[in-house]
Amino acid sequence: MDSPDPARQPQAHRAPSISRRTLLGALAVGAPALAGLLPACGEPPVNPRISVLLALNEILPGPHRFPFVLVDGESGAVSGARIQVRFVRLIGERDEFRFEAPAQEYIAGASYNHIHEDGKVHVHDLSRSYYLVSDAEFEEGLWRADLEVQPTDGSDYAASTAFQVGHRTTTPRIGDPAPASAHPTVHDVAALDLLSTSDPPLPALYQHSIGEALSRAEPFVVAFSTPGYCTSAMCGPVTAVVGSLAQRFGDRLRFIHLEPFDLNVARAEGRLVWADVAREWNLETEPWVFVIDTTGRVAARFEGLVGAAELEPAIAAVAGPPLR
Repeated sequence: MDSPDPARQPQAHRAPSISRRTLLGALAVGAPALAGLLPACGEPPVNPRISVLLALNEILPGPHRFPFVLVDGESGAVSGARIQVRFVRLIGERDEFRFEAPAQEYIAGASYNHIHEDGKVHVHDLSRSYYLVSDAEFEEGLWRADLEVQPTDGSDYAASTAFQVGHRTTTPRIGDPAPASAHPTVHDVAALDLLSTSDPPLPALYQHSIGEALSRAEPFVVAFSTPGYCTSAMCGPVTAVVGSLAQRFGDRLRFIHLEPFDLNVARAEGRLVWADVAREWNLETEPWVFVIDTTGRVAARFEGLVGAAELEPAIAAVAGPPLR
């Protein structure tokens, strides 16, 4: 992307030059280390309690989603805020403004009723809000996102986080063929909890294997997530999203949920070891959701938090709108 004309750049929200060494140091210790890097003069004050946490691990050059959550060290997740994000690329000792965009709030997850053996009904709320800049576009290198936040209490404050954009990815890219993985389904086990840590598992997500769907040239969605052993705190909401969409689109395409870790090892030894199918897909993080088209290739890929509002258009693109 070409550098914008300086005369046409927005004049508000200017951040001072921050050296590559400073940003790399902040990346090494996490987003909170950036709290004091933004200026106070003429800008909203920095809220030292706020951390900007990216809701994914890898960002590739070109068009890319930019999901994140705001966490208040005293009150937890921040929701309902209006957020403007200014993206700056760090080149040497210079800050180069690239683009600015609003972040929209989305919900990942769903609520459902769980009937226990004693007949009692408990509502399970597996939902989590996140913010998303959906029309971002990046070049390879070191970046900073400067946020101007207007929370529901009427106060304004600034926050910031640094991130790397790199070409490296181990997971299948858009257009790559999906690995024809073989794995157990509900037809191969005595109980669904042998396949899933969801509480309770949705049977529709364990009816088919990836290899079967590919052999039939059918579109499908595959989610790698582990509600019971999640290291990212995102798997429960993402699994719930996939389950809710399976109930809406299940007559148009297959939905498959897979635990990325070997459940036998996790339950017997307390260790998280990648399952064979996760290794076939070269996963290094969780959760992941892939949408596969009728040619067996990746049509869309989502890492980290993703809600139905993002997933549904990608699913409809390969399978058409839901019939119900």
